[in-house]
Amino acid sequence: MYSYQNVDSYEKNEIVGFYQTWKSFVETFEESYLDYQYLCNITPETKIGDIGVSVIFYPLAIDISSDEANLLNQFIDSGGKVIISPGIGTLSDNLKFFLAQHGITVKENVVARDSLNIKHKLDSVVFELTPEDFYSDFDISSLEGKSLARWKENNKNAIGGTKDFIYLGYSWGQNADKGRDIETFLKTLDYYWFDISYRLTKEISKEDYNTILKEIYVLKEQAESVIKVTGQLDLPIPKFQLMKHFDDGNQFLDDFNSDYLFGNFKKARENANVAKSEFAIAYSLGVPVRKVEIRAVWLDRGTIVSMKNANELKNLIKKLAKTGFNVIFFETVNAGYPVYPSKLLPQNPLIKNWDPLQVAIEAAHLYGMELHAWVWVFAVGNTRHNLLIDKPVSYAGPILETKGRSWALASQDGKLRIETQPETWISPANKKACEFLKELFTEIVTNYNVDGLQLDYIRFPFQKTYSQTGFDFVTKTAFKEATGYFPQLEGPVNRIWKEWKVKTVNEFVRDVSTHLKNIKPNLKISGAVFGLDRSLRLQLIQQDWETWLINKWVDAVYPFYYSYTKDEIRTKLVRERQLINDQSIIIPGFNLRTIGVGELAERISTARNSGVLGVALFATEHLDTRKEELLRKGPFREETIIVPYNDPLLSCQKLLEEFSFIIDKFVAGKSLLVLADSQTRKDVYYLTQELKNDFKNFTPEKSNDIEKKLTSLQLKVKDWLSLEKYLDRDERAVYISTYLDQVRTLLHYMGKVNSSSVP
Repeated sequence: MYSYQNVDSYEKNEIVGFYQTWKSFVETFEESYLDYQYLCNITPETKIGDIGVSVIFYPLAIDISSDEANLLNQFIDSGGKVIISPGIGTLSDNLKFFLAQHGITVKENVVARDSLNIKHKLDSVVFELTPEDFYSDFDISSLEGKSLARWKENNKNAIGGTKDFIYLGYSWGQNADKGRDIETFLKTLDYYWFDISYRLTKEISKEDYNTILKEIYVLKEQAESVIKVTGQLDLPIPKFQLMKHFDDGNQFLDDFNSDYLFGNFKKARENANVAKSEFAIAYSLGVPVRKVEIRAVWLDRGTIVSMKNANELKNLIKKLAKTGFNVIFFETVNAGYPVYPSKLLPQNPLIKNWDPLQVAIEAAHLYGMELHAWVWVFAVGNTRHNLLIDKPVSYAGPILETKGRSWALASQDGKLRIETQPETWISPANKKACEFLKELFTEIVTNYNVDGLQLDYIRFPFQKTYSQTGFDFVTKTAFKEATGYFPQLEGPVNRIWKEWKVKTVNEFVRDVSTHLKNIKPNLKISGAVFGLDRSLRLQLIQQDWETWLINKWVDAVYPFYYSYTKDEIRTKLVRERQLINDQSIIIPGFNLRTIGVGELAERISTARNSGVLGVALFATEHLDTRKEELLRKGPFREETIIVPYNDPLLSCQKLLEEFSFIIDKFVAGKSLLVLADSQTRKDVYYLTQELKNDFKNFTPEKSNDIEKKLTSLQLKVKDWLSLEKYLDRDERAVYISTYLDQVRTLLHYMGKVNSSSVP
C-alpha cells in the first residue's frame, strides 16, 4: 500500500526523503518474488471487492489517513490479512490508534543506537538491524497475539501478530542484509499464516523459465571449463571443494526443473538461485588466486561505534585479515564528526573515552594490513546521524554550526539540503571552508600513522534541472568573478556553471593531494566515487575522477558498481581503462548488502577478468559468515604478496611470473597446446622471457621498449584466444588474458603523466 498522507508526513519530518527509503524497500521486496500490485489513492469510494488481493503490506509507515485505516479494517473483517512495518520517523497518533485496534500498542519509535539482533524462533534466523534504523518499542495487547521474535539486547518484541495482522517492528527493506531480510519476512508470513508465501509466489512463465535456465547453464559451462583447465594445468586449487560446489549446483539445477514442472514456483526460484550461486563459487575456486591485488573493505562508522571497547575492534580487524583483506578504509570523519579526539571538531558523541582510529591502525599493521582514513569531504552533516546523537533533524552538523552558515552550499530556494538527500554540504568554492578541511585532513595525516586517505563525498550533491546547488552568496559570487555570469538553471550559462563547478572540485583535489603528499610522500590518496558514465556524472554531481587519475592527484579510485550486471560492470571497467589509457588504478566497489554469495564470487571474477588490480567491498556491516567463508575458501584463499601500488615494479615482476608459469604449461604439453603456428608459440614464449628480464633490470629509459613488447605480446596472445574461443575453449583464456593488462597499468603508474585533461 502506497499512502500519499504517509509521503507528506515524511516531507514534514525532514529526516529523510520518502522516495529514497521506498526505492530500497521495493528493491528488496521484488526479490521475494511475491506476486503484488500497488494499492494507492484510497478514497471513501474505494471498495474492498475492487482490490482483488488476499494480503495488504503497508511498509515504511509513520502515518495513515482515516480512509486508509477504514479500508484496512474492512479488509480484515472480510477475511483479508494485513502487514505493517514502521518507517523512519515518529508514528502519528492516527497510526498508533489503528495499530492498537489490532493488538499492537506502540510506545514510541526508537533510534537503534546499538546494533540489535533479532532472535527468531524459526530455524535460528538472525536478522541484523543497522544502527541508523528505527525500531518500535511495542507491546502485544491482543489475547490471541503472539511474539515471533525479540531483540536480543533488550528482550523487547521485534515481530508480533495475530491470525490476520502482523507488525514487523522495524523499517523492513532498508539497511540490513537483503537476503536475510527476505528470509525473515517469508518465514514470518508462513509462521502466522501457514505456507502463505507458497500461494503468493509469482508464477514462472515459460519465457522466464527459459531465461533462468540459460543463466544457470552459462555459469555451469564456465565452471565446467575451469574444471577442465585446472585439471590440465595441475594448479594448486581446492579441487574437492570445487567439485562439491559443482555437484551441488547440478543437484539444485535438477530440483529447479522438478519444482517448476510441479508448479512450486517459490521453491523453484530458491533452487535456481542456489544453483547459480554454487556454479559461480565453483568457477571462482577454479581460477588461480591473484597474489598481486588490492582486497579492500570499508569499515563503516556504524560498525565502529558498535564496538564496546578496543579489544572488540582489534578482534574484528583480525577477522578481516583472516578473511583475506589487505586494505581497510576506516570511516574517520562522518557527518562532520571525527571518530578520534580532534582538536578541531568534537569527537563523535557515540564514542566515549577511547580512540578507535589509533586502535585500528595498530591492529591493522599488526596483521599485515593497510589502514586508510576514510573521510567525508564536502558533506558535513546528516539528518539520520542527528537522531543517533539526540540533535534536532535540522542540525546542520558541527562544522556549519560552529563556523557559520556562510560556508554552506545552498539551492536556489536557500535550502541547505537537496530534496530527498539527508546531507548538508559546504561549498567547494568557499576558500575558508576548503582551508579548514585541509587542516582537518592534515591533523589526521600528521598525528596518525595512516597508510592513506580516502576522499568520499568529493563532489556536489545530486541535482536536477529544477533543483541545483551553488546559489549561496559565496559560490555564486565566486562564479560571477570567474566568468562574469550569475548562475542559471538552464541554457548556455548553466553549462558554463557546471563546468566551473567541476573545475572547482578538481582544484580542491589537486591542492589537498599536493599539500598532504608534501607532508607524507608515501601517503596513498584515493577517491570513493560514483561509477556513472562520465558525461552523466559531470552533469549530475560534477565529479571528474578521470582527470584526478591522469594528473596523479589520486593514486586510485574506487567506483561504486552497486546496481549493474556483471556484463555492464565489465564493459564499464574496460571503457574506463581505455579512457584513461591505463594510466592509473581503478578498483570496482561492490555492495555486500545487495548481492548473494554466488553473486559476490561472480563479481570478483568479473573484476579480475576485466584487467583491474583488485576489488573493494562495502561494508563490514554486511559481511556475514557465508560471505566470509566464500572469500576465505575461494578468491582470497591465499595471502597477497604485495599491494600493487606500493611497489609497482615488484608487482609487474610477480604478475609476469604467474603469466609465464601458465604460458609454459600451454606451450609444453600436447593436450594443452594452443591453436597457433609454432613460430607464434615461440614468439610468445620468448617475448614473455624478455619482459621478465626487462622488469628484473628495469630503468625508466626502457619503458617505451617494454610498452612495445607488451603490445606485441598481447596481439599474439589475442590470436591464440580468438582461436580458442572459436572452439568454445575460451575459458582457458581466463588464465592468461588479463595479466598483461595489469602489467601495462602498473608500467604507466610508475611513469610520469604529461597530459592534464581527459582525451
